[in-house]
Amino acid sequence: MDMESVQIFLDVWRTGSLTAAAEKHFMTQPALGKRIAGLEKEMGISLFHRGKGQPKAELTPEGKAFCDIAERMVLLNEQAMELKVDARKEFLTIASIRSAHDTVVPEMVLKLKEQYQNMTVVIEEHQTAEIIELLEKKRVDIGIIQSDAVSQKLKCRLLYREHYRVIVRPGHPLAEKNSIIPEDLQGQYGIFQVFDDAYEKWFTEHWHPWSVKVRTNTTPTSIRYFSEPEDWMIVPEAVACPMEEQGFISIPIIGNVPLHKVYMCWNSENQRGVLQYFLDTIVGGCDL
Repeated sequence: MDMESVQIFLDVWRTGSLTAAAEKHFMTQPALGKRIAGLEKEMGISLFHRGKGQPKAELTPEGKAFCDIAERMVLLNEQAMELKVDARKEFLTIASIRSAHDTVVPEMVLKLKEQYQNMTVVIEEHQTAEIIELLEKKRVDIGIIQSDAVSQKLKCRLLYREHYRVIVRPGHPLAEKNSIIPEDLQGQYGIFQVFDDAYEKWFTEHWHPWSVKVRTNTTPTSIRYFSEPEDWMIVPEAVACPMEEQGFISIPIIGNVPLHKVYMCWNSENQRGVLQYFLDTIVGGCDL
């Protein structure tokens, strides 16, 4: 199977556009269409729905099923190409939530590279639910997530705990306070992002999630909805730090707020030696 055609398929899926994918590969749209058609013929399935005036490339059920396989194929092909440079190379894939990139992940990677220079570390950023699915499929070796509610085949270890903080813009009526209690915050100005089950339960005790200004699933999306002086949101410390660099103010919140917990997980069925090496050397000895 032609790997360039597989990569073209992935780019069409990710951009949702034949035109955008064709531009990325410096091809005409008809030429790209032929590559997709050739891939479909080879596999004996249709990957995309086709119809006149259809504005976006939409996957068929077979196309959706092929996405994860295609991503793994491309990754394995890249790793195989690396063997041309050094046959002793090992690969470790880490999928992490965004906030952990500002805390534990860089330190782990640097320590690993210092002790094992022939290891290539692949870093991916996903949400917790996506990472759990990738771990179950053994698509990644290590997952950094904010939940330990995973399947039996996955093992978890607590990496760190952190406090939550309130985020406001300069000029907010509470911006000068040294600490905030939940009663200080008006629900209609709240921007609610779920971080873990314990936090969601605590939040619901004070503000009904559907009564807040907006619900989001990522911090970059949340930031877009700070439009009024009274707007606020609550985030873990690791999320608050980069937001402060963008001009936001973070304030401690008190009142039985649960700690945000971040876990490292791996699939117990993953018997790759490089994973065991990572667990023994970097984490301090976790049995597969």
